Amino acid sequence: MLREGFIHRSTRLARGQLEYADCQKWEANACYVWDYEGSKKLSHLLTGLLIVTMLAVTCFPIWPHILKVYLWYCSVTLLIIMIIFVIVRGALFLGLWILGYEFWIFPNLFDESLSVIDSFKPAYSFEHGAPGQRYYRSAMIASIAGLFVYCYNQPSDFDSFVAAQKDFVSDLYEGKLLADTSQQAKDDIDKIRRPSFEELAMEEEAEAQEREARSEIEKRHRIFSRSHEPGNAGAGTVTYAEDDEDAMLQLMDSMLDVHDE
Repeated sequence: MLREGFIHRSTRLARGQLEYADCQKWEANACYVWDYEGSKKLSHLLTGLLIVTMLAVTCFPIWPHILKVYLWYCSVTLLIIMIIFVIVRGALFLGLWILGYEFWIFPNLFDESLSVIDSFKPAYSFEHGAPGQRYYRSAMIASIAGLFVYCYNQPSDFDSFVAAQKDFVSDLYEGKLLADTSQQAKDDIDKIRRPSFEELAMEEEAEAQEREARSEIEKRHRIFSRSHEPGNAGAGTVTYAEDDEDAMLQLMDSMLDVHDE
C-alpha cells in the first residue's frame, strides 16, 4: 500500500501534528497516514451537471421556441432585479452618507479581484464617513431638493418618464427590443431555410453570366496578347488592340456587377 500510494510515511512533530516524510520506506515503528478524500458522488454529480449545462448552452439554436421564451423572461427578470437592487443600494448609501455615515449592502459585490463567494462577504458595512466632506454633503442636499422641486413643478414630464419606463419593461417582456426582424422570421427561427425554385434559377443564371463573361475576357486577353507580339506591330493593330482593351475592361465591369447582384 505504501508503494502504490494509498498510505504515506509521516514524521510526528507534536501531539496531533504530522509531516510528510522524505523517506518513504517501510519501518515497523514509523507513523503512517492513510489518504482518504471522502465520497466522490457530489463531485461526479457536479461534473455531470456541468457537462449537461455546456451541451444545453451549445445547442441553444435548436431549443424549442417555448424554452427560448422562458429563458428570455428569466433573463429580463434578473436584469430588472439587478437594476432595482443597484438603485436601492445607491439610495441607501446616499441617504446615510448625507448624515455622515457610509453604509453599503454587499460592499464587495462589484470587486472583480474576488471570487464569487467572497464578493458577497460581508453582507453589509457601516462606518463613519470621512471628515471634511461637509460642503459635498450640502451640495448633494441642494441637488436632491432641486430635483424634488422640479418633479413637483413639472408633473407631466415626470409622469411621462414613469410611463416610458413602464413601456420599456413591457417591451422587454414582449420581446420587442430584440433584433428588428419580422414576426415571420421570429416564428421560423428554428426552421431550416430552403431556397425556392426562383432563387435557384436566379443563382444559375448569374453563374452562367459570370462564366460567359469570364470566357469572353480570356478570349479578349489572348487576342490582346497576340496583337502585342513583335511581328504583329502596326497602326491598325494598335487601334484594334486598344478597342479590345476597352472591351475587356467593360466585360470585367459587367462581370463585377453580376457578381454583386
